[in-house]
Amino acid sequence: MTMRDGRRFNVNKRHSRQRLDVSELSVGMYVVELDRPWIDSPFLFQGFLLENADDIIAVQDICKWVYVDVVEDEWVEADVNKPTGVRHTQKRYVDKNQMATQLTAANRTYQSTKKQVKHLLASAQLGQALNMADAKVAVKDCVDRVVANPNAILWLTRLKHQDEYTAEHSVNVCLLSIALGQRMGLAAYELENIGISGLMHDIGKMKVPPEILNKPDRLDPEEFAEMARHTVYAKQLLMGRSDIYPGAVDVAYSHHERLDGKGYPRGIDSSKISLFTRIVTIADAYDAMTSDRCYKVGMSSMEALQIINRNIGTQFDKEVARQFIGMIGMYPPGYLLEMSNGEVGIILSADKGYQLKPRVMMVLDRDKNPQPEAIINLAMNPTDGAGQPYKTKGVYRSGHFGVDVGEYTKKGLRIQGFDEME
Repeated sequence: MTMRDGRRFNVNKRHSRQRLDVSELSVGMYVVELDRPWIDSPFLFQGFLLENADDIIAVQDICKWVYVDVVEDEWVEADVNKPTGVRHTQKRYVDKNQMATQLTAANRTYQSTKKQVKHLLASAQLGQALNMADAKVAVKDCVDRVVANPNAILWLTRLKHQDEYTAEHSVNVCLLSIALGQRMGLAAYELENIGISGLMHDIGKMKVPPEILNKPDRLDPEEFAEMARHTVYAKQLLMGRSDIYPGAVDVAYSHHERLDGKGYPRGIDSSKISLFTRIVTIADAYDAMTSDRCYKVGMSSMEALQIINRNIGTQFDKEVARQFIGMIGMYPPGYLLEMSNGEVGIILSADKGYQLKPRVMMVLDRDKNPQPEAIINLAMNPTDGAGQPYKTKGVYRSGHFGVDVGEYTKKGLRIQGFDEME
């Protein structure tokens, strides 16, 4: 619900297209269709952002009209005295001019936070003092980025490197916890607290012997018992510090506890497990399950979500799990999406209300050969080269079909269809 001029409105959003004469175009509009076949145009992308005046002139040189992406906001006044509120419809062109900038800013935050985590982990391993002031600054920046564009942050949590697992896992759990907390309605200061809790949850692992922490085979009972002590080590490292949120100590100590009392280190039941611990527990489990390790290949997002769903009530909180599954969705940004015709694309975003019809940048043709990149919006029901509607077939992690999503980011991928979650 949104307030305007002292009145309350429910805002319904609908994506559509509008035909415009090329003289009406302006910077920031997103062109989705030309007045001629794309193949007869000089444009590389089937769908592109008008970033400057030169882009507009290029379109005007060959077209008389185009279709642009539009969002229609229907403002329904919430009047308790009337069965149906007054409706106002406002049409606005989708301005994606800041989306690539937001991804760049989010990546800068991610890399900066990862660097800070490495310092924290090294300090813990060497028995040096932890610099919590810098950690708090990093987490506040993470909160700002998540609030600005959750899709950009979720994208970055997919770009993993096995040799940097411990640091990246801490950052990913921090970001996933913040994003989940925002979805659940936590206040800004609570998002910073849950962020610190996620960032520090595995700090105790730095006291576990490296030969156990990095062992490529299954741990024997004695080694597992030592690994499980990382929760106790974390409590010892963080307890009594006046410069850290007290709840972060509890999260680090309790994030392997279970609702059914079968977790560790204390075997406590649901009555003693805090909300923040429940949030970090699910973020920790999801990122661990979807990450490659020296002893296993990470599972797909869908497989991880299925495991979380199966363990609701025993390991994971029902409401937290429901919100998390809804946040990640069937089509997580940064994953690969194979179409029924064989083509493959990178998932860019799934707009609110269109979670089953994401925006996708197509990168491979039906024979799995590279093709000129083109962004399609499945919510628009686009068709392929044969005139058939695109239908989804399967979701895969980066690296499948020989496609490294991280390489596209390094090359400066413009996330032109990257809408903010509204």
